[in-house]
Amino acid sequence: MFNKSHGVFYKFFTLAAASGFALITFGYTSEKTIIKDAAQNTRAAYHLAHTGVMSLDKVATETPNPQMRREPLPIVVTAAYLLLHPSFNKPYTIAELTEGRLTETIKGVNAFWRFLAAIFVFLLCLELFTDPRIAAAMAVICLIVSESLFFAQPGIVDRMYTELPEAALMLLAAWLAVRFIRTKSKLRALWLGVALGALALTKVSFLYIGVGFIFLLFAIEGLRVLRADPKKDQHWGRIFSNYAVILLTMLGTVAPWIVRNAIEFRNPQIASGAETVLGIRMLYAEQPLLGGFYMFSPSRVRQRVIGPLTGYTEADLKPGGRLEQLAVTKGKKFEIFELRMKAEGYTGERERWLRRSALDSAMQNPLRYVASVAVFAYKGMWFFKQGGVLFNVVALLCFFAVFFGALFTDKQLLVAAFGLPAGLFFFISIFTHALTRYNAPITPFVIISGLWLLTALARKAVGTRTLQEIINRSATLNNRKSSRASGGRAQS
Repeated sequence: MFNKSHGVFYKFFTLAAASGFALITFGYTSEKTIIKDAAQNTRAAYHLAHTGVMSLDKVATETPNPQMRREPLPIVVTAAYLLLHPSFNKPYTIAELTEGRLTETIKGVNAFWRFLAAIFVFLLCLELFTDPRIAAAMAVICLIVSESLFFAQPGIVDRMYTELPEAALMLLAAWLAVRFIRTKSKLRALWLGVALGALALTKVSFLYIGVGFIFLLFAIEGLRVLRADPKKDQHWGRIFSNYAVILLTMLGTVAPWIVRNAIEFRNPQIASGAETVLGIRMLYAEQPLLGGFYMFSPSRVRQRVIGPLTGYTEADLKPGGRLEQLAVTKGKKFEIFELRMKAEGYTGERERWLRRSALDSAMQNPLRYVASVAVFAYKGMWFFKQGGVLFNVVALLCFFAVFFGALFTDKQLLVAAFGLPAGLFFFISIFTHALTRYNAPITPFVIISGLWLLTALARKAVGTRTLQEIINRSATLNNRKSSRASGGRAQS
């Protein structure tokens, strides 16, 4: 089924498709100004390339101030791009990168991340669909659909945010996780740990998601051993050692950066800045929860479904309406924070106050906090903006059907493939204000899960497991039909 010629063809086809996928990136980038967090990433890359210091300073100096607000890995890759690309050989300024003649050029680094993402889409599909012909077809379909829904979106490819690196490294980690599940060797455990660490250095949330992912895979395997023969303990040493390698390697990968921040800032974290996100979530959670469902719905769903169910109308979002505070919360967040700090007589750092206030709010109203998770899950689910409401709902239902189906039927390989994106969705819903951009990197996984589900249903319908079996079965049926037709003509 998977002979040597198929393997060689698959490798060449993968490289060709990924290269084309990377090249068209340059048609999506523009001279549009790089702003907000993306500008911070760009400035940090500039300082790293010129001074070896990762800094957010807006003015170039020989001794910039170090920072820990942004995750380091995408910045390191961008700094390498600045050093290697010929357009940056001549002197340039930070302003020329963020809003000048080199703005479009620096966005070309996204071609690297799109290339990696395409490579690992093909590799993951090969692990999940086994037959290289089906895997290649599924990978191409995934890339085509994901292109319009995620990879080619201006808010993703024409900026310097970290969603593209996150998607590429999540695909890498999922592929390595599936390979580890197939052959549980120490070497594969080591590589998976490194990938999870790199992912955490790209998005700090994966430090926690990654640990949960490791324990989930460990729990599934441990329960399987217990069900098989709880009296035998010879497997436990191997199981513990394999997953210990993954965990320790992951922590070892992120440890140098955490140690650097602990020494430099007395703050042993990968990145800071999450306090504002927690504060915004706290403010939203204080508002009517049904009002949250109404406000965060797509306009058609809001008017036709959620509005009649909740009793809210557009007038409630306007000044004087029942949801006025909910509508203006994000725009006035810092003003609200300052007023509350002043009312409490607090004069310390805002980040410290936000962290304490968010924790106090959750502990004082635990049931409301739990209920708000549904609101933020609902808010964050609408990331297929180009796909329409129905596609958005059906695609996510398929994704979670595959993930939870695998979880409850002990299919560890599928949990390995889709556990990280599922963990990201849950993490975003529980701990953040769930911008749709936060969940967008799971797009290729959602498409792959839908394709896997369709092929699984097709295999079940025809009673076959592989493409070759389908071909053989089809040929057999055709021969039978031909024989019957010949027999009928003979009788006549």
